[in-house]
Amino acid sequence: MSDKQSNESSSSEGVQPYVREGRQESVHSGEEEQGLLRTISEYNDETVTSGEARENERVREEDLEKGIKPPGPPPKYPLFSKENKGMRMKVIKQYVVVIVALWVFILSVWPIYWGSMYKRDGRLVNLHYLVAVEEDRAAPISQALYLATQHPDMQKLATWNFESNLSEADVQKMIHDQKYWAAIYVTQNNVSQSLTDAFTSAENIDTRDFVRSLYETARDPSTMEGIVSPTVFRFESYFQEALQTEIYPPLIKNLTSEQFAKLQNTNVLTSYPIIQSTDAIPVEPVTNGPLQVGLIYIIIITFFEVMWMAQLYGTVAKSAITIHYILFRMLLSQLNYLLISLAFTCLNAAFQIKMDNSWSGGFGVFWMVSYLTMAAVGGANQNVGLILFAFYRFTYAMPIKNAYELMKVTLFDTSRKDLGRYFGILVAWIVLNNILLPLCMAFFSWTMKKKIMKEIKSKNAAKKN
Repeated sequence: MSDKQSNESSSSEGVQPYVREGRQESVHSGEEEQGLLRTISEYNDETVTSGEARENERVREEDLEKGIKPPGPPPKYPLFSKENKGMRMKVIKQYVVVIVALWVFILSVWPIYWGSMYKRDGRLVNLHYLVAVEEDRAAPISQALYLATQHPDMQKLATWNFESNLSEADVQKMIHDQKYWAAIYVTQNNVSQSLTDAFTSAENIDTRDFVRSLYETARDPSTMEGIVSPTVFRFESYFQEALQTEIYPPLIKNLTSEQFAKLQNTNVLTSYPIIQSTDAIPVEPVTNGPLQVGLIYIIIITFFEVMWMAQLYGTVAKSAITIHYILFRMLLSQLNYLLISLAFTCLNAAFQIKMDNSWSGGFGVFWMVSYLTMAAVGGANQNVGLILFAFYRFTYAMPIKNAYELMKVTLFDTSRKDLGRYFGILVAWIVLNNILLPLCMAFFSWTMKKKIMKEIKSKNAAKKN
């Protein structure tokens, strides 16, 4: 391509940063890019943010007004060509600085929150309860459980679902499969008969194992404390109140005077059944770090990762052909997320958070889950940021729910029934974001070029007037 052709091409599509005089204007044969692809290189995050793109467009317009044809764009070469050796070394140095800064931030700032929760009591949450009663739901213990759920306070706290003829294993499976947040259940199908027999025979009785509650703190440690524990505690008081006021009086009324006299020498009237609570999957308080604020930090750091890499991306965009620039940005983003997520995982390992409850090699699994999360969130931040930056300056999206569930499976071996969905959504975000990245880059560059050109032409018109 001749110098004349190069100049004509550049005048129709905008220019790359240049010096008006004293610059070699030859281009690499066969590597000259046209139209939208060159716009992507020229109007990238770094040149738009720094004002370089606006200045270049202003100079170009001034030259055209004076009848001077702007110089053609600088030569571009494949990313790994010898001509780009200096650029590659510059990028590597910048990249190391950014990654080290991210590691320092993760390992120095984040531990403040992780440490604030280290070895605290776990949090408990319940939203819906299973009440497993005897086959005869009108039996004394089962009836007392039902009456407790009907108390106005209990009606406001949860939805109570009754089932009969369930073994303890059935209850445990329902809780682990997350069909209910917690269960309150009779331990045997004849506990009421044992209580009735104690009344009539006037014999001491141990009621401590009549009724139990079951839950898994690991299902949602961040909200368990506010609802489940208080609800179980309050439920127990209403359950015992129902025994005292509604269940025991009819049983006593049916006794003979002799039976009642003997009954007063036993513990039956004073030993009300309690509700023994079992936490099937307890958690260490420090795990709230990665499950709560840790996920928020992931959003924040992937957002800033895009900003911190803008100058580096701009450096490559100036020297590498556009296709290589796009591929470089895709691959470098994934490497960023891989290294940042490793720092995130190392932080959790430093606080002795157990990661192999669900799979052996839990460190690696947690690392990959963290990587998928960062790649999904970071890709969304890049794409949405590129689109909205031209209008609103910044915004971000976050597929955090699925990452939250996956981290709980990794740390606590909670239910795996939706693993496919969790992994699938994160992978889908990654695939979609990489598909959208070239389009979003093109949209960003085209929009910013249009805005800058309109602004400059408007100013020039104002000067003439």
